[in-house]
Amino acid sequence: MESMNPGGTGKDRAAWSMIRAAEEAQQLPYPIYASQNQNGTTKIADVDHAPEYLSGHNDGAIKLESSNENTGKSYDEIILAAGKLSKTGGIVVEGTSGSTGISLAILSASRGHGCIVVLPDDQAIEKRLILQSLGAQVQVVPTASISNPHHYVNIARRIAERARMRWGYHAVFIDQFENTANFQIHYEETGPEIYQACPHIDAFVMSSGTGGTIAGVGKFLKEQTNGKVQIVLVDPPGSSLYNRIEHGVAYATQQAELGLRRHRYDTLAEGIGLDRITHNFAIGESFVDNAIRVEDQHAVDMAHWLLTVEGLFVGSSSCMNLVGAVETAVNLPQESNVVTVICDSGQRHLTRFWNRDFCLSRGLIWPGDCDRRIPGCLIDYVK
Repeated sequence: MESMNPGGTGKDRAAWSMIRAAEEAQQLPYPIYASQNQNGTTKIADVDHAPEYLSGHNDGAIKLESSNENTGKSYDEIILAAGKLSKTGGIVVEGTSGSTGISLAILSASRGHGCIVVLPDDQAIEKRLILQSLGAQVQVVPTASISNPHHYVNIARRIAERARMRWGYHAVFIDQFENTANFQIHYEETGPEIYQACPHIDAFVMSSGTGGTIAGVGKFLKEQTNGKVQIVLVDPPGSSLYNRIEHGVAYATQQAELGLRRHRYDTLAEGIGLDRITHNFAIGESFVDNAIRVEDQHAVDMAHWLLTVEGLFVGSSSCMNLVGAVETAVNLPQESNVVTVICDSGQRHLTRFWNRDFCLSRGLIWPGDCDRRIPGCLIDYVK
């Protein structure tokens, strides 16, 4: 139940690991509270952080450069707003579908850093509202392929660079998709936690957003079980990862993607599935045995089933994982142990995944309109 973490998802682990790595690499200042250096001496962050050339100026007196994205505030307005809230002179910048951004915003606030999050416009609006409530500066941009310079990740990278070069802040682009601190935390902590709780595990089933969880956990579990545990990828419609695992073909980051039609509108699921191979996923790809494609309708059915039968109100990624876990379990011997992750709450999906009108507009059946709609993966096992 990673959805019970303070940030509401399993992304808290990766966010903490990546921010800590940036601080240790001195890409970000030390947090505002005391911390111990390797030699045991105490280091306190310097809170007198504003660049000297900003002294004596108010926001209205500073020339603001246009972002040229036509998507809201200029880069400079966002940077200065985040810098104003930073107590360390550090700014955390990330392009995210929401969950990692929320975790980063919480940690940034507690450590004294400013935070800027760039979101694609196909995410539930409640994620944006949560981010703003946490003090993050939010830029919403149209969805696009990663090869497009206007992709939300590419825009976040440019904002971080501008914050450093133009305004002198200690700004870091977290780069969750390629940042190996993401993989490392799941290899060092999530995997061992799972193995300690379930040493006789037969399968680990997980979707992939950045790839950090399935790669890190998969590698650790394979090593602990001498390769006996099955690692199964769950993939939503429109993602290229299923074909990568099953057929060895997908668009990688170094390939041109101009012909790729998927622009994130192919699935109701948020935060999982990709049109490229990230570095985090590539690290653990060889440990993934097979993949399962889960349709949106099956995830919606599972969500409503969990609510009415188990009293669990979870989000789209969790439901995708659970459908995949059930489909994996029914193909294993009885008494096998299958582990997956409940990684998000339904509270962040009220305007899309848990919205009747939105689901109907996507051609889906709303389970609440039926007397009793059993998820397809459970039909043969539920009376």
